[in-house]
Amino acid sequence: MSEAKLEAYFFSALFISVLILTARLFYPFLGALALALVLASLGMPLYDRINARLRHESFSALIVVGIMTGAVLLPAVLLFFLLMNEVTSITQGAAQLDPGVITGTFYALEAHIHEVFPMMTSFDIGTFIRSSILALGSYGVTMLTNTASALFKLFVAIFALYYFIKDGHRFVRALIQLSPLTDDEDAQIVQKLRLVSRSLIRETLVIAVLQGSLAGVGFLLAGVPNPVLWGSIGAIGSLIPNIGTSIVFVPAVTYLLFMGHVPTAIGLTLWGVVVVGLADNLVRPFLVGRAMRIHPLFVLLSVLGGIAVFGVSGLLVGPLTLGLLVALAEIYKVKINEIHLSA
Repeated sequence: MSEAKLEAYFFSALFISVLILTARLFYPFLGALALALVLASLGMPLYDRINARLRHESFSALIVVGIMTGAVLLPAVLLFFLLMNEVTSITQGAAQLDPGVITGTFYALEAHIHEVFPMMTSFDIGTFIRSSILALGSYGVTMLTNTASALFKLFVAIFALYYFIKDGHRFVRALIQLSPLTDDEDAQIVQKLRLVSRSLIRETLVIAVLQGSLAGVGFLLAGVPNPVLWGSIGAIGSLIPNIGTSIVFVPAVTYLLFMGHVPTAIGLTLWGVVVVGLADNLVRPFLVGRAMRIHPLFVLLSVLGGIAVFGVSGLLVGPLTLGLLVALAEIYKVKINEIHLSA
């Protein structure tokens, strides 16, 4: 083996090793960096307009960070603590609840199911519901005990957001210089990744948050218990094609009817159909623009899979990973066509 090849192999092994070690160091802040990257992508056009007037990069970036923090991060933190408070409250109630108390409707339903499907194995619905609530609550308590860590990561996200906005263009140029691909191909990847990411964030997640928030407001006005929790579930449900927020509105309306609040149930139904349902059709055209369309199934899987693998940070890491895959797939199709044409 020549000395030049040995040097190249050694450098490659050393570079990959250091790269893996650095990725391991950054991994605890993956969610914070993903959040900063998403906010920077959304705030960059505003930064360009402000900086064109002020001609001061640092001050312009600071203004945008202040706007994004006040408009997005602080409300998100408040919503998080409200959600955890409701989950903890439900858990404490379930811990003191005798499974036999949940008999009534659920056991009657189970008996009716067994009349229709006698081959089904019997199981204790009351114990199952109670254990499910306790499992959900234990996850919420774990998140609350990590509040200090979450606040620290929030600080990291704000800090990273400032530099992503201020030096984002420089970071992109540095990555293009390091990439072995041609500059045109790198520019295409960056452009398509930006387009896909904005499509996922603006067209999907923003609308999901909007519909979930409107659903939560409707539950609050209707007097449905734990409106923040139901609204959060509705936001995730809105990602499911042909089901959407009905995944929470149907149980809520059924609950109101069961409690004898018929006018309130009718009002909540109208709220879900008119206000929440039409929010998608009215807001989406203003958010989509030139965004690339991605099948809702893959978007839903990227969100749920991201949560399963990365925890709460997966809400952003999952869609961003999907966006990168779609961007690379678009470049791959172009390269394959070029190979076929040259063959």
